Amino acid sequence: MPWKPLAPLSREQLDASLLRAADLPSGSTTEAAKAAPGTPADLAGRVQRYPGCGPVLTAVSEQLPDSARRWYVTGDNVLGNRTLADLGSLADGRSRERFDALERAVYGGGCTGFRAGSGPQLRVEAVPVEGLEVPAVGFRIVAPTGAVASQGGFTRVYLYAAVGDNRALLLTADDTVRTPALRSDLVTAQVHRLATVSG
Repeated sequence: MPWKPLAPLSREQLDASLLRAADLPSGSTTEAAKAAPGTPADLAGRVQRYPGCGPVLTAVSEQLPDSARRWYVTGDNVLGNRTLADLGSLADGRSRERFDALERAVYGGGCTGFRAGSGPQLRVEAVPVEGLEVPAVGFRIVAPTGAVASQGGFTRVYLYAAVGDNRALLLTADDTVRTPALRSDLVTAQVHRLATVSG
């Protein structure tokens, strides 16, 4: 997939690149999303412990400055109907390097699992990505049976799309037995909007 020559976007441009309720399937809504808890020291400690999973851990945990985040809710406001979009920019030309490292970790087998603190071993599995206009990596992080409230385990599905010096990280999560998956219509629309944003 060709690399888009899009320079780092400002916070205002990233916010304008998020889908609005009118862009979503009928009956859908949007919700504000707060930054995830955690500190750079927490992330650095996990990466040091699992260097092969460093690109995955960074992708799902790093808080990029001036990022823009929103929940897209399609249908009932339950886990499997919620998609988090987190748009951010990477300065100093680091986007290509970050993407290539993530691609190797996920599709090249460099990261197959890790532990979050003293919790259970989490599996990392590649998810195929098709039909996007920019380079993208899909993966899921699976918590085993009994690791969370769900006795069947819990799965988070991610898509990381590289748009020049910017990235879109999309997430949905649900009980593993429900086979959570990102909605292709939302993913395609969000990636396209970010890829075509203008100043």
